[in-house]
Parts: sequence; C-alpha cells; structure tokens
Amino acid sequence: MDNVHTHTWDPERHISAATRAEADRSRGRPMDLTVDFDRFMAEEANFYDKTIVFGLKAKRTGFWVPDAYVAEFVGRAPDKLVGFAACDPTQEGALDDLRHGVEELGLAGLKMAPMYAGFDPRDPRCDPIYAYCQEHGLPILFHTGTTFAQNAPLAYTRPWLFDELGFRYPELRMVLAHVGHPFCEECLVVIRKHPHVYADISALFYRPWQFYNMLITAQEYHVTNKLLFGTDYPFAKAAESIAGLRNANHIVGDSGLPHVTDATIDGILNRNIVQTLGIRL
Repeated sequence: MDNVHTHTWDPERHISAATRAEADRSRGRPMDLTVDFDRFMAEEANFYDKTIVFGLKAKRTGFWVPDAYVAEFVGRAPDKLVGFAACDPTQEGALDDLRHGVEELGLAGLKMAPMYAGFDPRDPRCDPIYAYCQEHGLPILFHTGTTFAQNAPLAYTRPWLFDELGFRYPELRMVLAHVGHPFCEECLVVIRKHPHVYADISALFYRPWQFYNMLITAQEYHVTNKLLFGTDYPFAKAAESIAGLRNANHIVGDSGLPHVTDATIDGILNRNIVQTLGIRL
C-alpha cells in the first residue's frame, strides 16, 4: 500500500501569513499545518510501504517550499519516503530548479499547482518542464479542484485542461489530485482516455456524498484502476482517510442505491503506486 499525496513544510517559513489565515477561515477554526517528522512517521508514513512527499511552489498564493527542504525530510527515512520536487513556471529558473531537485537532490517526481501559482497548465512556459519530465520518466502530480485560497483562479484547475496534455505528452505520467473535486466526473472522463493519466482520492472522504458518487461513477466508467490512494497530509491523516474509504457505502444505508464494491476499495488501498507511476528509486 502506497500514498501518493502528502506535504512537508514549515508553515512559518514556507506559507505566507495571509494564506495561513485563509486556511483557518476555510475550516472555521485555527488549523495546525505543522509537519513534524516524528509525528508524520507515526500518523502517516508507517501505514504504507511508500509515501510520496512534496512541498509546493506558488508565489501567487504565498507557498514556497525549497526542494532541499523536501530532500532533507525524506532523507531521514529513505526506505519509506519518496520525495518530489516542485516548480512554479511563472518564475524564472523553474526548469533549472527542477533539474537541481532531480539530478542533485535525488527527487523522483514533480508537484505542480496551476491554480495556486496562476498559470494555465497548457501554457507554453510549461513545455520545457513537461518535456524534461517525460524524457526522464518523472511523474507530475497536479493540484486540480477547488481550494480555500481566494487568489487561486478556478479557471486553471478544471480537469479537462489536462486532456490536451495527454495528447501532447502521451508518455508523461500525470496524477490529477483530489479527482478534480467538485469536477469529479470531468476528471474521470479525462483519466479514462489517456493511459498514463491518473487521479488521487486525497481529502475527499470528509465530503461523503461527493466521495460516494465519485466512486460509483468511477465504477460505471471502469476507471477504478486509475484511482490512487492519497491523504493530503496534514489536511487529512492516514487512519481517517483509510476508514473513510472503507466506509464509503455508509451514507446510502439500506436505500437500495448501488454500492462501492470491495474490489474497488481494496484495489485503491493495495495499489502499488510507485510501480504504477514508474518511479525510479
């Protein structure tokens, strides 16, 4: 069992005060975004064979986690943790930063956040980054779907935007995070078309009606094999995320509505994500 979606950062150093305040407002309470290594291992990484960890680079919304910080974090448990670089193509030197993260720091993939950084994923500025990742077999995990951040344009987060990337970079492995919520059906039809485009289910279980409907629709489109497990730590943790998936049918009770099958749930939980994404360790 692997986890494709966790964060590391020091909120005081790597996330602007304004963005931290927006996170608090979105939950209606102060939100602890601290990622302590020992707690991370106990609450998160020890549940899985491999856990993918990344920061975030998005000047527009006040995120900037250096790749060296991620590399140092995962280097403390290299048998359990896999580090991804991050880049913001609106900033000069994005490709150079990526090369440094991969070729010198040993990071094994890339996290990009179009809505947080304010770029269309089809923007020509991204092409050298995509080409580099395709050439070197590096998967890219994209944030898709909504957010609490006011200054993050929804126009750049719709899953259909990545359909074009599937044509242009057919060998590039891509993961659309959060199944593009609330545009989940749109995301499912995109991953259905392209052999190397996947979605992760992170941070959806606490919207149980949306989560249930997404899983049923994935079954109907026969794309449950393209769904990857993730948590979005520290926003959600391992135990509650696993329980949320296992209890996906609870919301329908004895209504007669269709059920998410055990095969779907077990398939998501037991998928070897490192192998699926061709990650080179």
